[in-house]
Amino acid sequence: MVQASVYRKRTCTVDAVFPRSSKSSTLDPVRDVLKVVYDVYESQWIDTGYPLVNYVLLHGSGMSRKVWEYYVDKLTLPDNKNGCKIGKIILIDQVNHGDSAVLNANLLGTIYDWSDGARDVCKVCMEEFYNLSRKSDVFNVVIGHSMGGFQALSCGVLFPGLFDFVQCIEPVVWMKRIRNAKDDNISTISPSFYQALTRSMTDEFASENDFNKFFDQSSLYANSTPAIRKLIREFELIEEPDSHYRTKTSAKQHMLTYLTLNPTATWLMSSLPFLTSPVLCIYGNKSKWCPPENRNYLRSHIQHYQEVEVDGGHLINIEAPDPLIARINMEVEGRIVNLTPKVELDDTGRSNKFESDYKSLLKQRILKGTPKL
Repeated sequence: MVQASVYRKRTCTVDAVFPRSSKSSTLDPVRDVLKVVYDVYESQWIDTGYPLVNYVLLHGSGMSRKVWEYYVDKLTLPDNKNGCKIGKIILIDQVNHGDSAVLNANLLGTIYDWSDGARDVCKVCMEEFYNLSRKSDVFNVVIGHSMGGFQALSCGVLFPGLFDFVQCIEPVVWMKRIRNAKDDNISTISPSFYQALTRSMTDEFASENDFNKFFDQSSLYANSTPAIRKLIREFELIEEPDSHYRTKTSAKQHMLTYLTLNPTATWLMSSLPFLTSPVLCIYGNKSKWCPPENRNYLRSHIQHYQEVEVDGGHLINIEAPDPLIARINMEVEGRIVNLTPKVELDDTGRSNKFESDYKSLLKQRILKGTPKL
């Protein structure tokens, strides 16, 4: 029997992390503070004292939080002996995507540091997951697709205690680049790849019909499942006063996400061995987006790493969501099955715990031998 969940939805707008990593992230780095828009779905189990499983879902380049709305009512937990319930599900628009992009349109610069997106996510989650009037045990899960997969890994590095489980869907970390650039540690792409990307990034339309034609034939969503395509179609389009139409995410802001993976990717790659949370990477068996070296690197540098393949390509989260959701539910269920809710400590219990933990620490950290560097 699956738990019943009735979600209350609220949409929030908060300041993004400031300052940003690059002074080119905004047009005026001294004064421009970006905004982040996100949805929170709260279950009836909030503030009941039950152990809570919380989710945050991160979109890929050119997408928005709306791609995950289809998932909300399908993320489930079976009845379990430890009483875990779903608490909150958070869907976030990165600062240059979706509703965040609309609010930030006159502020955004030409550098989108992917790790800044992870910092924004962590800021939101630290507030949302721990602001309950009745404290509960929590098990926090971050799920990200493509660029969002990179950011999910970054969240685990930046705040090791915040997320108990990291799920990456087709994560983009190590990509090929043109090697004759003056700075070898920036992202560079070929003119032909640039032109190919450009064809999927039209952002202005003379009519709604023109938008629908592009959306159904040439956009990232051309092969997405109908329910998700309907959600995005209704969300993304804005009618301007002069009766033309545009998308919330501009083509230029979409493009620059592909041009700014490095040097942040170098930072993440060197940091992956310090990621302590368990990581599951889900790959589409038909995907050609990332080189094999990307997958091999993650496999060999993440301590608690697991990977699975599902049927599909790079955009499996929107083109084949149902098998993916089933896998997400199964993996989370397996992670929480042995969780034991923590008993609240009184003063005596706190003293006893400290003394016990201190003895264990001394046993681990005081050893005979010759100190070496």
